[in-house]
Amino acid sequence: MKLKTIFFFSFLFHSSILSASTTLGEFYQDKAVQLQLANDPTWQRLLYANSNKNSEVDYAGFFYAEQGKHDLTQELKQNITALFEQHEDNKSIQCKFPARSEFLIQKLNITQSDLPEVSCTEFDEWIGQIKPYKATLIYATDFMGNPSSMFGHTLLRLDPKNLKELNLVSYAVNYAATVSDEQSWSYAWKGLTGQYPGEYSLMPYYRKVKEYGDFESRDLWEYELTLTEQETRFLVKHIWELKHVQFPYYFINDNCAYRLLGLIDLVRPQANLQRRFKASAIPIETIKAIRDEHLIETAEYRPALETQLNAQAKQHGYALAKHAHVLTQQERSEFANFLQKFNVQQQARILEMAYDDLYLQLLSRKVEAKVAEPKLRQLLILRSQIDLDKQRATVSLPKVDPVDSHHARHISLGVGKVQGEDVITLGHRQAYHDLIDPQGGYRIGTQLKLLDGQLQYRDDQLKLESFNVLSVNSYNPITPFKTPLSWGFNLGWKQEAQHQGHFSETEQHGVFNLNTQFGFSAVNTELEHLCYAQIQNHLQAGKNLDKGWRVGLGPTLGCQNIWTDRINSLVQIELPYWSDRHVWQMNIGSAVQYSLNAQNSLQLSWNYQQSKHENWQQIAVNLLHYF
Repeated sequence: MKLKTIFFFSFLFHSSILSASTTLGEFYQDKAVQLQLANDPTWQRLLYANSNKNSEVDYAGFFYAEQGKHDLTQELKQNITALFEQHEDNKSIQCKFPARSEFLIQKLNITQSDLPEVSCTEFDEWIGQIKPYKATLIYATDFMGNPSSMFGHTLLRLDPKNLKELNLVSYAVNYAATVSDEQSWSYAWKGLTGQYPGEYSLMPYYRKVKEYGDFESRDLWEYELTLTEQETRFLVKHIWELKHVQFPYYFINDNCAYRLLGLIDLVRPQANLQRRFKASAIPIETIKAIRDEHLIETAEYRPALETQLNAQAKQHGYALAKHAHVLTQQERSEFANFLQKFNVQQQARILEMAYDDLYLQLLSRKVEAKVAEPKLRQLLILRSQIDLDKQRATVSLPKVDPVDSHHARHISLGVGKVQGEDVITLGHRQAYHDLIDPQGGYRIGTQLKLLDGQLQYRDDQLKLESFNVLSVNSYNPITPFKTPLSWGFNLGWKQEAQHQGHFSETEQHGVFNLNTQFGFSAVNTELEHLCYAQIQNHLQAGKNLDKGWRVGLGPTLGCQNIWTDRINSLVQIELPYWSDRHVWQMNIGSAVQYSLNAQNSLQLSWNYQQSKHENWQQIAVNLLHYF
């Protein structure tokens, strides 16, 4: 009898709790409907709702309602019900979805006394390690060795309070494609078509500094955001909610920069940053949009290790830097003898440069660890025996912050003459940077043009003069420490001065064009004048060619010159030998550009072609507007 009585009262107790939970849940559900919370921008962003009010997330564990992916209102109601359910450690909705729970509790003004006690050991330990106080947006400059990083990369650093000087040990939020296979030509195609899953990851910031600044020699810019501690913490709570969530990763639009904008929109919904970048999300352009919303508080520059090493070469001179590189090739036993011919200060400088040089060689796998590590230790021992302060000078801050550089897209309007006839041109480029563009904020010798076309009106006819799908050039200059390859390619369509397979002074016909080039380049110590020499091959296809296609091969020479902060020039000479007619052809392209301001320029260009005794030339003046 006693056992039955206990069971009876226990049943009544749990029933009353369940009834109270259900009643509270229904009460706040009704309140949410009255407030139209399902249409609240923050709620929709928490669930990644698209324009059709369907969630972009496919992971079933992201939802409480069976049809939560397609019915945000039903998902809202189920989340409210879950708030009042009692669960064991780490199982409550407040543990699984802390940001979502915080939003509902605040919007519905739910008192803590109405909520059951929850225990979230795993989440509390995780966020306790991060200690989020401030958020800093990190921009890694472009890296031509990886298709996904040609436009640069952004990530978010989460800084604890009062630890600014130790931010290397802060945590960083990174959104990137998860690539299981080796990077090959298919890698670029899969990345452009969204065939890789993208996901968030959290790691110590020093690991990303090592990856970008040491392995890939990319300078970093650190932009501290104006987000409050509460906003930063809410953002971090949402990152916890995305542990098993993946999105299709697209190199051009749905990429690292685009997804980080979504995180900022979550805590600053009035900014609507993500909506501005539906077609393409170039990292530096997204940072400019963040700056325009007054969300950047301070900016810091962190030069890559190779940038620091080249700065030492500039400071100490090319000859001494070359000696430092030669030292890294010597046996350890020969180090002391090698240094004897230099004075004490020169020895200190050589040892410091040699250490950095050898370390970079180790990272790039040009030397094995079993060879490099004993040498690195010996270099440190020898340097410690010299009683002189550090000889490295601080790398000077670049003249132009990348956020103050020209915008990626541009339109151009020009007038000129082609073969003595008046011509009007209209051009548009979707992205990103040309060698002749204003160079402030960009790396010299880097060119990346996407969807670059030009219309031409001449002789009462409007025609497409050129359309480059993609043009990439990386002129990596020779330094005292390495002799890298300069390379490039161009894929597109253009008008060629030829008719029925012959060079023509009166006719032009369209051809599909693929160029690839490889060679070497050099630059002065001030990084103002870069020249290159390459072998370039041409593959063209068009119905007006003899066989419908032709191949050309020949040398290419060029120079990029930055004369002042406003004036720069470019000249390039190509000499292809065409296999179809067994003739040489000379192509000269040149331009001088004057920057009126950061987003407007005036350009004078002259292009000349000659084959045998026939020629084709064009001169034009163009006004360019970057936007």
